Amino acid sequence: MKVSYKAALLSAFVFPGVGQFYLKKYWRGLGIMFVVFTGLGYMIRSATLSAIGRLDDVMAKMQSNTTNLQGLSDIIGSKTLNTDPYHEAVFYFIVCIWIFAVIDAYKIGKQGQFQDKETSKL
Repeated sequence: MKVSYKAALLSAFVFPGVGQFYLKKYWRGLGIMFVVFTGLGYMIRSATLSAIGRLDDVMAKMQSNTTNLQGLSDIIGSKTLNTDPYHEAVFYFIVCIWIFAVIDAYKIGKQGQFQDKETSKL
């Protein structure tokens, strides 16, 4: 299998930036990984804060001794899954970075193959 294909598949199926590491472009791979990890961290934090908010509402309802399943269901269903307006934008940004990492790894691998062919002809 060609190096460019291996690098692209590593970035696609393992994690973005791994293909760049495979091609020995360490700083580029670290940059891509940092951006993706930061975005994932933001999304996890956002989802956790939303879940904690819902739990607080449920606990307040349960402490008021007027607990019924319909009331708890209304609390859980009344709020959107995430109250953070940037959650979706960060998700799509991560997807775009992931696609960029795959294409970038493929192009870097292709350039390396082209350079190897040129040096072998000399």
